[in-house]
Amino acid sequence: MRTLLQNRSLVAAAAVLSAACQAAPPTYEVELCEDTVRADSPFLATHVAGMLSRNRDEVLRLVPGSAEEPVEVWLQDELKLYRFSSGSYEHADGFWAEEPGRIHLRTEARHLERTLVHELVHAYLGDEWSVLPGTIEEGVCDWVSATVCPHSRAQLRAGRLSAACFGLGALEIEVELRSAAPKGTEEVIGTYASILLDGGIQPPVAPEEVFELRAGRSSSKLPAPRKKALYGLAFFIVDRIAAQGDGLQPLYKLCLRANKEGLAEIPSEWLLEAAGLTSLESSAWKPGLAEAFSGAELAELVAMYPNFLGSAIDRLPVPTMAQGGAEELRFAMRVNPR
Repeated sequence: MRTLLQNRSLVAAAAVLSAACQAAPPTYEVELCEDTVRADSPFLATHVAGMLSRNRDEVLRLVPGSAEEPVEVWLQDELKLYRFSSGSYEHADGFWAEEPGRIHLRTEARHLERTLVHELVHAYLGDEWSVLPGTIEEGVCDWVSATVCPHSRAQLRAGRLSAACFGLGALEIEVELRSAAPKGTEEVIGTYASILLDGGIQPPVAPEEVFELRAGRSSSKLPAPRKKALYGLAFFIVDRIAAQGDGLQPLYKLCLRANKEGLAEIPSEWLLEAAGLTSLESSAWKPGLAEAFSGAELAELVAMYPNFLGSAIDRLPVPTMAQGGAEELRFAMRVNPR
């Protein structure tokens, strides 16, 4: 009995100390039913409260087995949970702190609403989802945020898919020049020119790492490019599973199955099968990554790497008079992970 009381006292003391060391809350507060948004500006607090209000139900609808819990959202210029330590949030726009039940968002985040939705998924995932291995939970959050925020979907997809390509090696973008003839037919008048983009990740990421490493944890010491690559591979896996047409339901069923069988994590073999991937060899993943880039993602790549297109075009042959009659010239692009 004495030992139990001592342990309880230690736990209580630790909780009090932790609360005392946490960062001070922002000044202004907006309450939404059981949720709270805090910011150092009343406008920003109200603005983000509106984002939370309009996206909460859609997140819950998209995530089977979700458990809506009261959340607090803090907007901070510099992300930190504790007063005297900023944690590993240098490259993050937000994070979910489970113990206080709080989402922290960077005030200057480029895609504030998308980041909020991503962190809401972390907050609402039910206990059954705890068997997701490695970085896969981050892929779930990204897939939901891309679905809920269509205005930035192509940008997120392009960023995650290109990061996955960089993780496995490199990304080659090919450009082809075509002419549109008066009769509406197209013919290739230029050979392929290509630009090879190297992510500089050495050694390359092995696909199995996405099932083994938890890149989303603040305690992770992985370099930022490697983290991004793992986020990209996790998104790729979840996106392929969800593309079957039933959203996250197939993945949730794997969670239920793993829980029923008493497994600590979903085996990677189950996830590979659900995603239609044949092995953990990089060569089995690269064709699927190439196919995942649509025209919208290619356009985002041009915006991300504006110099590559001009360089590639310079390498294409200049149309001659013998190729006259064309009403217009068109560029066709495609991605090849290398």
